[in-house]
Amino acid sequence: MNTRRRVAASAAALATAVGGTALLPTQADAVGTIPTVNVFLGAKGLHMSTTTVHAGRVKFNARTPKGDHELQLLRLHKGYTPAQLGKDVNAGFQGNVAAVKRLDHRVTWLGGAETKPNHPGSYSVYLRPGTYFVVDQNGPGAARLRVVGTPVPRTGITSSSTIIGNIKDRFMAPKAIPHTGWTTFKDTSDEPHFVVFQHVKPNTTRAMVRKALRSNKQPAFALPGSTSAGVVSGSRHIQFHYKLRPGKYVIMCFWPSDENGMPHAFMGMFRFINLQ
Repeated sequence: MNTRRRVAASAAALATAVGGTALLPTQADAVGTIPTVNVFLGAKGLHMSTTTVHAGRVKFNARTPKGDHELQLLRLHKGYTPAQLGKDVNAGFQGNVAAVKRLDHRVTWLGGAETKPNHPGSYSVYLRPGTYFVVDQNGPGAARLRVVGTPVPRTGITSSSTIIGNIKDRFMAPKAIPHTGWTTFKDTSDEPHFVVFQHVKPNTTRAMVRKALRSNKQPAFALPGSTSAGVVSGSRHIQFHYKLRPGKYVIMCFWPSDENGMPHAFMGMFRFINLQ
């Protein structure tokens, strides 16, 4: 599968974009309701409907007129610079364990959503006050998001399923979930995870997936239809919306391990799930 190369390239683009971002005009949202940030991503950058929101649960809608783009939200810890992020992303996805550990512990990864033409992406996350970066993993866009005020209670989004990335670098998930709707993605480990959905043929086996991962080529069992949520740090969770064809899917995580630098999927972090 070519997902490993895609993730590495996306992460490198993310670091470059963060380094060159600038503030956009601000617009306050209404307190007491779930604020929605509309993000339009394209080849020339991204535009957000607002760059200031009140703390608490926030929803992001990602749209693009062309190409495949992925919104990612993150927060750099004090003293950790965009330049350091760029170096560590490049080194970490080459298997440098020290760089991986810095990415794990000096960045808070807060999820995201993939979008393609006529296929908007949406997700929701709880945010505390501070400055965050909204970036396009597959393009040059980036902007700062200011989260202000004391977090306020907001009506949550109802999920029809829960997917967990655990401490053993494995997925816990139901055998079947609806083919469209909201799911909660929880990272209960001490390192980041993300989830990629890939439609596969009904006869696909774990042995076939392992072989495809080792070959790093697009396998014959892959079918049209995929989506992914952004990277989520340990002990965090998000809710994201998906809309896919019914069928058999493999869910995978390609974040590099803090033990050996190997992508988690190569270590067995993939699981079959049926979308009904």
